[in-house]
Formats: sequence, C-alpha cells, structure tokens
Amino acid sequence: MKLYFKHLYPSFEEWREEPFAPWSFKEATLLSVLSFFESHIIEDETFSLKKELDCEVFMDSGAFAATAMGFELDPYEVAEIHSLIKADLIVPLDKIILEEDDQETIERKIEETIHNTEILLDMKPKNSEIIAPLQGLSRAMIERLFDKYRELGITRFALGGVVFQKDLEAALERIRMTRVITEGYFLHIFGRFLHPELLEPIIQTGADSVDGYGYVISSVKGLYIHQGKYKPVMELTAEEFKQCQCSVCQENDLADLQRADSQAQYLLIEHNIQSLIEVKEQFLRKNKGTPGKEVSKEE
Repeated sequence: MKLYFKHLYPSFEEWREEPFAPWSFKEATLLSVLSFFESHIIEDETFSLKKELDCEVFMDSGAFAATAMGFELDPYEVAEIHSLIKADLIVPLDKIILEEDDQETIERKIEETIHNTEILLDMKPKNSEIIAPLQGLSRAMIERLFDKYRELGITRFALGGVVFQKDLEAALERIRMTRVITEGYFLHIFGRFLHPELLEPIIQTGADSVDGYGYVISSVKGLYIHQGKYKPVMELTAEEFKQCQCSVCQENDLADLQRADSQAQYLLIEHNIQSLIEVKEQFLRKNKGTPGKEVSKEE
C-alpha cells in the first residue's frame, strides 16, 4: 500500500514559492491540475515539480474540486497542464457519477470520461503514465469503463467518487468490488482513507494506494498522531512525546511542536506523515502471511 500525501498548493500563501513544501513527503505526493491554472511557475521551462519535491508526483485532474465548487473544467486545458508539469502519474478529466444521476446523465458522463481519456492519451508527456478513473455505483458501470480503458492500453486505475458515500461500509464494499474487477492491475483509491484509523480497513480491501489531505488539515488544527490516533499536540505529555521514534520527534523537543508558528506547523505535518507511514507498516508487519487477510502487494 502506497500513501500519496496530497499537497494543498497553493492553498496557503507561503507554499506558493520555493521550497513549495517546507517538509518531506517521503515517497510520494499528489497534487491537482486545478491548482496550476493561474500559477506562473509552469511558465518557467526549467521548473521541475518532481525535482523540487524530491519524490514521485501524482497529478489528478481537479474534477472532484471542480464538481464541489460547481464549475466545469475543459479536458484540453487539463491535458495541457499535464503536458507542462510532466508528473509521473496523471489522471484525465473524469465526470463524477452521483447517486442522484439518472441513466441518461450517467451514460453521458461515461462517454465524456472515455473521450477525455483519449484526449490525454494523445497529449500526455513521454515519461508520464495515465491512471484511468473508474466512476460508477454499480459493477456494470465500473466494468464498462475498465474494459474500455484496457482496450486503450491502460493498466493503472483509480476509483473515484467514494468520498461522496457517507456510509463507510458501503464505500469499502464498493472498493472491494472494484478490486475484484481490476484484479492483477494497480488500483488507487481517491481521497478519504489517508487517516490513521481508516488505513487498516483500506489495506484489507487489497487496494494498492490511497491519497488524502486530512493530515494537513489535522496538523493545521494542532493535531498530533499518537498511538494511531489524532491528539491535540498541546495535550501531549513529555513522556508520550518520547515514545515516538520518527525523525521529527527524535531531533526536536516537544516545545518545538507546541510553538504557535509556521515552523511548528511544518514539524507537525512531517511527524504526521511519518506516523501514517508507520501505522501502515505496523499493520502490514502484523498481518504478513495471516490467513484471511487481504493485504496489498504494494508495500
């Protein structure tokens, strides 16, 4: 299971310029094309987001945010941003299928998503790989998109729209169903599950990776991951702080994380990133080889 920590560039003013993220994402990060529509950094031909962030870069289309804000993105503009940024993994503009959509709307959205994927295939950078979005509330919808993508030669997939499902078990069941459909292929799950108390159930589905930005929001709120749960950093004791073996807590004092300044916030963000990775690794170690456990091969 790979964790893609979503970078909320340019949501915070101090993150709009170098170093773009005053902490390490470790292995991988996810950003949104939507964040770069009015950014001047892509006008610099020498700029490399991958080099700046020093990790694998996954770039989604911004479809979820655009849907939430009630406006439409243009698939050609999305593809153009992808061609300029040259992320490792890129996602075509998909149309999110909602529970209230009628059959005609669903059909239109599926066809538009397929067409948008074909646009990105024609414009994608040489070293970028497409992750095709799977949308749909039924097996038939997901299978239809999956089969079409395979015809186009795509081998990586991502399940979208799960964040709109309020019932956790229903969302997990949808993921398990999609895992069966995509067996043998890479499957990413968009949003929601990058949380210390949700990593275990998402790993058990057999998904290969997940992303989320809750770690940033929680850090900004002053929440610190301790023993697999968020806790206000101001309530953390010196003894509890000493228990953490991450590099942030080993190289700093508790007071450094409790100061009300941006540097303390950055330390807290990096601690939470390292803690989420450790929560994942602890679960994988504990359940390695255990019968009945569906543990992802991507560790």
